Amino acid sequence: MKELVVILSSTWKFAATFPVAIYLFHMSFFETILYTNIGGLVGIIVFTMVSKGIIKLFTFLLPVRFRDRKKPKKVFTKRNRWLVLLKTKYGLPGIVILTPVILSIPVGVFLNTKYYGHKKMSYLYLFLGQVVWSIIYTTVLIKAKMVI
Repeated sequence: MKELVVILSSTWKFAATFPVAIYLFHMSFFETILYTNIGGLVGIIVFTMVSKGIIKLFTFLLPVRFRDRKKPKKVFTKRNRWLVLLKTKYGLPGIVILTPVILSIPVGVFLNTKYYGHKKMSYLYLFLGQVVWSIIYTTVLIKAKMVI
C-alpha cells in the first residue's frame, strides 16, 4: 500500500514525495528511487496525453470563438512572463531541470508538449532529468536521516 501511495503522489508532485517515502514509510535508497521514478514515468505518460488533448481542444475551439471579434490585447502576468522567459532563455534544458524541482510534472509536461512536443526525445530528457533529481534527492535525504 505504501508503494502505491508513493507512486501516485510522485506522478503529481515529484519533489514532495521523497521525504514521505524516506521518513514516513522508511523506504531504502533503491525502493525510493524505484517507486518515485515509476510514478514520475506514469505522470509523464498520463500528462502528455492530457496535455495533447487540451492543446487540440484549445486550437479547435478558440479560433471559432474569436473569429468575428478583434483579438484582445494579451495580458501578461508575472507567471506568464516567467514561463516565457524560461522557454526563450533556457529552452528544453531549463524545462527538464526545473520540472521535478519547481514546476511539477503536469506543468513541465504541458510546457514540453506545447513547445517541444514535436521532438519525441524531449520526453526521454524529461524522464532522465527526473531520474537524476531522484538520485540527488534520495542521497541528500538519506544522508540527512543518518545525521539525525
